[in-house]
Amino acid sequence: MDYISSKLNQKINYLKGTYQKEILKVHYQANLEYKLFFILGYLWNKNWELLDPSDKEYCIENTLKPSIGSIVSSSRKLDLEKEIFGNKKEQNLYNAIDKYPNLRNERIGHGYSFEDDTETLLTILENLLDTIDDSESFLIKEKNDFILVLNENNGLFCGINFKSDGFGYVPWKCCSTVFPFESNSLYLLTSQNEYFKISPFVEIDEEGDIFIFSSIQEKLTGRVKYNKLLKTGILLKERMVFSSLLISNEKDKRKTANGTIINNFERNYKKFIDTGVKEKIKTFLLKNKSTVFGTIWGHGGVGKTATIQSLCEDLSNDDKKYFDYVIFVSAKDRYYNYYKGTIHELENNIDSFESIIKYVNKIIFDIEAFDSSSIINFEGKLLIIIDDFETFSKDENKNITNFIKELNINNHKIILTTRSATFVTGEEIKTNELSPPETEQFLLEAITIEIPGFNIDILKKDLQVNGNRESVHKITSGRPLFIFQFAILLAQKGSLTETLKHDIKSSKEAVDFLYDRIFDYLSADARNMFIAIGLLTKEDDLSNLIDKLKFITNKEKSEDSFQGALNELIKLKIIEIIDKDFFKVYSPEIFRLMKKYYESKGPEYDSQITTRFQLITDNKTLDTEWSLLENADLSRVIRSELEVENKYRYILNRSKTPIDIKLKAVLNFASYLVTHKGKTEKAIKLFEDYSHLFFQNPNFVKSFSQYCWVQGSIENKDKAIEILTKFFSSKIKVDNQVQIDLLGILMMYQSISLINEREDLKERKRYADIDDKTYKVIYNNQKERFYDLYKNPGLKLYNKVKDNDIREFEPYVRHSALEGLQHFVEICLRNRNFKVGKEVCQFVLDTLPQNFQQPFIFKLTKIHSMENPKAKIDPYKKVETEFGQKLMDALIKK
Repeated sequence: MDYISSKLNQKINYLKGTYQKEILKVHYQANLEYKLFFILGYLWNKNWELLDPSDKEYCIENTLKPSIGSIVSSSRKLDLEKEIFGNKKEQNLYNAIDKYPNLRNERIGHGYSFEDDTETLLTILENLLDTIDDSESFLIKEKNDFILVLNENNGLFCGINFKSDGFGYVPWKCCSTVFPFESNSLYLLTSQNEYFKISPFVEIDEEGDIFIFSSIQEKLTGRVKYNKLLKTGILLKERMVFSSLLISNEKDKRKTANGTIINNFERNYKKFIDTGVKEKIKTFLLKNKSTVFGTIWGHGGVGKTATIQSLCEDLSNDDKKYFDYVIFVSAKDRYYNYYKGTIHELENNIDSFESIIKYVNKIIFDIEAFDSSSIINFEGKLLIIIDDFETFSKDENKNITNFIKELNINNHKIILTTRSATFVTGEEIKTNELSPPETEQFLLEAITIEIPGFNIDILKKDLQVNGNRESVHKITSGRPLFIFQFAILLAQKGSLTETLKHDIKSSKEAVDFLYDRIFDYLSADARNMFIAIGLLTKEDDLSNLIDKLKFITNKEKSEDSFQGALNELIKLKIIEIIDKDFFKVYSPEIFRLMKKYYESKGPEYDSQITTRFQLITDNKTLDTEWSLLENADLSRVIRSELEVENKYRYILNRSKTPIDIKLKAVLNFASYLVTHKGKTEKAIKLFEDYSHLFFQNPNFVKSFSQYCWVQGSIENKDKAIEILTKFFSSKIKVDNQVQIDLLGILMMYQSISLINEREDLKERKRYADIDDKTYKVIYNNQKERFYDLYKNPGLKLYNKVKDNDIREFEPYVRHSALEGLQHFVEICLRNRNFKVGKEVCQFVLDTLPQNFQQPFIFKLTKIHSMENPKAKIDPYKKVETEFGQKLMDALIKK
């Protein structure tokens, strides 16, 4: 008797006592089937490794497509010591077990209910259970506990002991030396203090809920569906034992459930994260009939090896057999430890064509012979993967390629993985770095694998702010290897902000791992170009003109040769092209490698490169910065928006660009966005991106505020006022005209904004949207703001204009000043300061010609109307008053 049997018997006794016959049938059935899976779990874990391959294959097929009959059949195969089946002492037990599958099929069906002959069926089921319970087997007769092992700490396993009476449960601890326990697994503890594993066919969770095996949902992941006993419910759980079922396992190879024989190799991942290329490789292997081999090409750390290793496991564990043999060999002689950020050497790697042939022959024919003909003539289905192909010498590379050409497309498939674009042969399967969104998703999965308890929800939120997702992408280059390293570092730092301070991809170890052998992979032209780029660039300025590179490599008349070498370097992420005209070295660390190879260059180096470089340096000058700006400005008419933006962004992001040219680039690009493309909001975003550089520059401030105002939303109009206000509050020294220009604009913006607020308030009051009390509060607040506006910038602007000769102002300054004064007069009226208002108007009438006077004449009229509400003033009619005469004089003044 055990915990689960006791629980079921308690329920059965209750149902019998309350005459709930239909439910009783279900519980009899559940009890019987629990016992079948309990016996299977015991025999499977005890005898699986002792089965011969054919019996393993039989049991695997029965488990993948389970029925009650197949479960009993598997238990028979596994009962090697005839503990139950074939044991004369247990004849009644196994006879009862044998009867149940037929009974279930004939009288119950595949569900847990039926309608006819209830009493007879209950009697039969009860008799079967009684027969089983009368067994002398320790599994059933003795009082056995169940142990749920939860975790392990320093050799001490901890868990829960579920007592055989079905009621009690207590904490459990046991030393690892007692038994080879596994966490999250269920064990039987006998009265003799022996342990037997029962998982994965019977499970108990921490709450004491019971589950029995139903089916394998996903074989490749080992996902199992369990049915819940005593209550309705299911459980889905990954059990690795089902994801790698083997028929046989030898030192160098193993036979999997679908009959594929695969060599034993060390996986370079804990749990595979697909980056989207695996399906392309699988399609090539299974559907491509035009070539024997394909090349997975990509930069270091993008997941080439992990992807093909994972696919090897998929193919060998699929329901269908595609290859008789899957053999993975690697020339990799070092690896990057992302836990420590260090490079480690590897031993026993494949380093020659001969070693490949010997190893393949050993796996297939058990003979370690250097004889390629046996492989070439092999008539089965063979897949060979050669990892890190670029590591082989040129001679070995040639030997391997010649061997591949002799293979039969009907029997053989070869996959090469390489970093080098020059080694891409056969079908090219490109792997790329991940995009920022893909980097985010990969990081979340990686940290779940490496740090299971990490708070993913907080990380998700942190990645969405301050451009953090893009920053992670930038410092990892979107390479899975560095993303894993970032995940490890993040767990140690505990802060995304702190972790982002570490530029992982640019560490010495990372650069050495990715690039220090890269020179060996290049063609002769690309090697010369590699060194030439080191001459044209500096560590603090990694870019230059492509035309210069073409000149010093003497390729001006060999465009195809030049582009071939250039594309080689681009593919390997040594350089990148910027705006078609410029190249840029990918990182300062690569630049240092270029200098290193220049200093140790051999006789194959074209010495004319140095000569031609000196000609450029001594006799040819180019003001690159202004040329870049001119090029960008000219492109606005004929190039696409993206091209134009790239040109300006390059100028702005280039560290060597002088600050005045960067300012000009911002202003010109913003003007293009608004006037040519009508994209005011994008122009505003541009100003925001560079405001930290130019917030003290009046030209920048003026343009920024004007675009915000022109955009028209209340939010951006407020921002326009804020920009100008902050500028003046910083008390930056500027000349009078600049100050008057900006004061006039600020006066206009603030006046319009506040007057609109006042009119809106009146409207709300008119339609009773606000009560009198609220209206009064808001009104008084606005009244104070009108007075503040009168003092600054209003009065300040007026005094500045009076103190200078407005007639000598630049036209745009005079325009801003008059606009500001016109709004200042309106604010005077709002404050009922008619005296100053008239003074401002008279100042303009006395100072400026007639074409500037009209707005101020009408302002005077308005003031007089407010002072004399009963008088009707017509500025064009003959009047006798002094005021009227002044108006007439102003209007007819020549």
